[in-house]
Amino acid sequence: MAYFCKKSNQLFLREEDSLVSPLERIGIQKVDGIEVPVFSKQKTGANEFSMATAAELHKNAMNWLHQTHGTTDRTLRETLVASIPLDDQSQHKIILVTGCGEGKDLPYLFERYPDATFYIQDIALEMLSSAIENYSRLINAENVFFWLGDACDLPFKDNFFDLVYHFGGINLFSSPKKGVEEMHRVGKIGAAILFGDEGVAPFLHNSEIAKVLIKNNPLYNCSAPINYIPSYVTDFKLQYLFNNCFYLVTYRKSDSHNINLDVKHLGRRGGSLRTRYYGELDGIDPGLKRSVYELAEKLGLSHVELLERLLSQGIKDKQHEQL
Repeated sequence: MAYFCKKSNQLFLREEDSLVSPLERIGIQKVDGIEVPVFSKQKTGANEFSMATAAELHKNAMNWLHQTHGTTDRTLRETLVASIPLDDQSQHKIILVTGCGEGKDLPYLFERYPDATFYIQDIALEMLSSAIENYSRLINAENVFFWLGDACDLPFKDNFFDLVYHFGGINLFSSPKKGVEEMHRVGKIGAAILFGDEGVAPFLHNSEIAKVLIKNNPLYNCSAPINYIPSYVTDFKLQYLFNNCFYLVTYRKSDSHNINLDVKHLGRRGGSLRTRYYGELDGIDPGLKRSVYELAEKLGLSHVELLERLLSQGIKDKQHEQL
C-alpha cells in the first residue's frame, strides 16, 4: 500500500489494525472480508448516498437516467473507459478511482487494465460496501485497495498515479475546485485524468428542455469545472453525454508547453512571441516612434530588428563612454 501522510510527509505504515505515521493513525475496518482504511467518511444519513438504502436508490436513479435519455449502462461505461487518453495497456499501471459508488465502472477498468494496481475510494461507507460486495469476485487483494476518504484530500504523494478516474459526484464535493486540483496533483506527468458529472452544455443552457431538466435536478445547472485545471495539459477534450446533459473532461497531465516562443514573425513589425510580450519598453515620443518605423522601412528591416540594433549600439556607446 502507498497511502501517504501529508502532515508528516511520510508513508503510512501498517500497525495491527491501523495505518500509522508520526502524526496520524488511520483505523482499518473490514467490509465483506476486504480491509478498508478509514481516512474520513460521510455521516450515515447525511444524504441519499449514505443511507442504508443508498445502493438501491442509486440503482433506481441510474435506471431512470438511462430510460430518460435512451442509453444503457453498458454503453455508458464502455464510452467512459474508451475515452481514457492512456494507450499503453501492457505496462503495469497505478490507477485511482474516486467516487466509485456502486462500482459500475470497475469491471470495465479491470478488463482494460488487468495488470494494474487500483486504489478505489468513496466517502460513503454504504456505497463503497456495495461496490465491494458487487465485485468481490473480480477483486485481487494483492492489487486492488479500497479506502474511505475525502476526494478533496487524497492521501497520496504528488505525481503517483498513471490514471485518475472519476465519474459522478464532483458537483457534490465540498469544493469542486479542490477536488479537481487534487486529482491533477496525484497524477504523474503524462498521466490520464478523466472526470465528469451533471451539467448541460452551454449551447443548451437557455433552452426549454434545459429548464425542464434543471427544475427536476438543480445539479444539471452546474458547469464543467475546467477553469480549475492547471495550465499545462495535453490531449484535452470536453465532451457531453446523455443528450448533452453530462460533461466529460479528459486530458493528460504535463509540466510544460510545446509552444516555441522564439519563431520570428516576417513582415513590418517583426519580433517573436517572446519579444512582443516580454520585451516591451516604456512609451516614447510618438514622433520618434514614427521616425523609427520610417527608417526601418527604408532600411528593409522590421521594427524590432531596427530597435534592437539601435538599442544595442546605444548601450555599447554609453558603456564605452564610461571607460
